[in-house]
Amino acid sequence: MAETPDQNLDDLGAQRVAPNPVFIEIKSVPLRSSARDMRLRDGDVIVAVDGVACHLDIAEFEDLLLDARDDETSVFVTIGRDKMFFEIFLTGPLGLILDYTDAQRAANIAEQFANHSVGPKEQYRTYEALRDVHRHVTIYNTEYSGLATICPPLWLIQHRALEPLAAVIAAYAAAAAVHWVLFLITVFLIGAYFHKIQFRLIRNYNIFTEHFYWVVCAARSVAEAQKICREIDPKCVFSFSYVGPPEDNEVEDKKAARRAARATRVAQKAA
Repeated sequence: MAETPDQNLDDLGAQRVAPNPVFIEIKSVPLRSSARDMRLRDGDVIVAVDGVACHLDIAEFEDLLLDARDDETSVFVTIGRDKMFFEIFLTGPLGLILDYTDAQRAANIAEQFANHSVGPKEQYRTYEALRDVHRHVTIYNTEYSGLATICPPLWLIQHRALEPLAAVIAAYAAAAAVHWVLFLITVFLIGAYFHKIQFRLIRNYNIFTEHFYWVVCAARSVAEAQKICREIDPKCVFSFSYVGPPEDNEVEDKKAARRAARATRVAQKAA
């Protein structure tokens, strides 16, 4: 007997329901999507929401993101990647393709997540990390800073943005050389400008210095954000490191590569 349209809809709906207790997995990240902007990857897993293991089905999770967009709030999500976890704020639909993990992988993730600590959502801030080809990483908090408005030079020194700092000081000096009123107007205008674009300014400056958009995460401090970056890339380095220098495994890596190449040659000769 032919299936009715209602039966077909029921079948499609069943494919969207999570076979508990699995997790939602990112199957594919399109090039133009919010997920790409958040630097999420294929294979990342939605492990928890607000620190609690997330076994929602895909439709429920997507509704949660739609509600966050409509309410202008954020969803505090724990992402599982390889054998590590990190937090992130999601503010709306991600525009990606989702699927479910298999039961065995879900069990492994649940066991590992039991040892991961997540604090209250209010303690976390969004950090962005940009990395250059030498694995040097710059991290900054995307939250508004009053210092950027009140005293732009100090804020630029804090972020080690030397070229913009030189430009601001030159503008101050030129205005002061003309008239003190012009100097005050210049200070006010630069402060207002930094108030409006401080986040984009520091990001664009780092891109100008050939650092590329790499990681977005939520953390309670710069030290915690550096720890997340170090877990993602054990060889990344920071100008002012809270996590110490990376382990120098270069010699061991070369030895392992030689052993692997030797084993491959032996296997080829045996064949």
